[in-house]
Amino acid sequence: MTRSIFPQKRNKWQQDSISLLVNHNKLSLTMNKLLQFVTKNRYPVSVIVGSQIGRYAMRSLVGSSSISCFAGAAFAAWLCGSGPASAGDSGSDTAVQPALNAVCAAVGVKSCPHMPTVSQVVLEIAGLANAAPDFVRGPQGSFNIPPNDTGALCLVIASPSLSACDQIVIDAVNPPAASSVGISDLANLTALGFTTGKGPPVPVPLGTSGASSFFYAVATPDQNGEITTLTLYFDYPVQTNSSIQKSVFAKISLPLSNGQRPICGTAGCPATLATLQISGCSSGPSCVNGLAANVIGDFTTQGTTETRSAGSLGIQTTVSFAPSPNSASSHLILTVQVPLRVTHGNDPAYFGVVPSGVIPVNQLTGLPTAFTKDVVPASGIGVTPQAAPACIPTASNPNGDCPATTFPTTFPFCASFSGSGSGPLGSGSFHSAVAAFLSIGTDATTYASSPVSPAVLSGVQLQCPF
Repeated sequence: MTRSIFPQKRNKWQQDSISLLVNHNKLSLTMNKLLQFVTKNRYPVSVIVGSQIGRYAMRSLVGSSSISCFAGAAFAAWLCGSGPASAGDSGSDTAVQPALNAVCAAVGVKSCPHMPTVSQVVLEIAGLANAAPDFVRGPQGSFNIPPNDTGALCLVIASPSLSACDQIVIDAVNPPAASSVGISDLANLTALGFTTGKGPPVPVPLGTSGASSFFYAVATPDQNGEITTLTLYFDYPVQTNSSIQKSVFAKISLPLSNGQRPICGTAGCPATLATLQISGCSSGPSCVNGLAANVIGDFTTQGTTETRSAGSLGIQTTVSFAPSPNSASSHLILTVQVPLRVTHGNDPAYFGVVPSGVIPVNQLTGLPTAFTKDVVPASGIGVTPQAAPACIPTASNPNGDCPATTFPTTFPFCASFSGSGSGPLGSGSFHSAVAAFLSIGTDATTYASSPVSPAVLSGVQLQCPF
């Protein structure tokens, strides 16, 4: 196979694999419901898994994604484990970190990140194992790696002992795009929906009456078919006035990295990240078509913030006013395209193994990986696949363990807008519109997630910085 046609062939393999993964997740949900039925009827899960119907269902589940060919004993235990019920996507990750460590080891990640929240652990496992987040949280994907038998976090359908997953956290999953995307493609993507008001945005299931902000994320390719960009849409039906004042009207947090460390905000990581600010303008070095986009972060010296133009970092922003799947009225839709940074050194799982000598695959699932060579932006700075922000390793804490006491952390993707809906952009006070975690799978699937009640998480003070 010649190098020139490899991306096209790989894209076809990825599309076939996505179809396989969809079938796999449907089987997962079937098994999940079966296990819930058994639990509700007070039969031990071990009985049904050990029975003839349980063995058949599990063979179908595992065989459907080639996991049986690639998974080690640790992942098999994690995949099929069931344990005592636990809380949902709560704060401290201490109890579930061993499950992530096991998955990291199975896919060749030697330095496994330590995440501040369980939500991030779930997304990190989802990305490394090509699994839907609710599958990770459920009984057949429970955190049951000894010595921490955490058990299922939630169920697709609530039981007396466990909540339904969408009561504690909302997810949005999008496979990679085959080509560049535009506003007209939003109907084919899945968004995280939020209700907004005076306080933090609250995630809600799509179709919920009163949802007023929507966040889309999808990995997109360059002209050669290589996945190089994370494309974000902030769909904000509240803002219908298209006038723009000469002041900052949008603040977007971004989990940027230079490959050696994350780019942090004024309070350091994981409490604050780099912030993209967009304003109206009439002149200046970063003023383009009446808009200026700048990013604030500690790019040069850790702990000392500076401002760089978004363009110098390869970040592209577009402000549009148009209808969307969420509102027939013309309203604000902000597009942000951020370069990805994916390397063999930092992200070995994303380049897979080559058992057939033809195409690299994920070591756990056998699904094709999306990357064939390092993706490094011209500036050297981009978004990594990780479910950032992770806790930061130091000389005294080389593993990057999260603090044992309560500590502040932030969502990697926060958005806040000023405009008061009917007023011009840049007028009035800022209103928080998006608060989301995100990871990118080894097949370039994006997994976005937001807990329903972050204020009650234990062990962390989770909030957007603006």
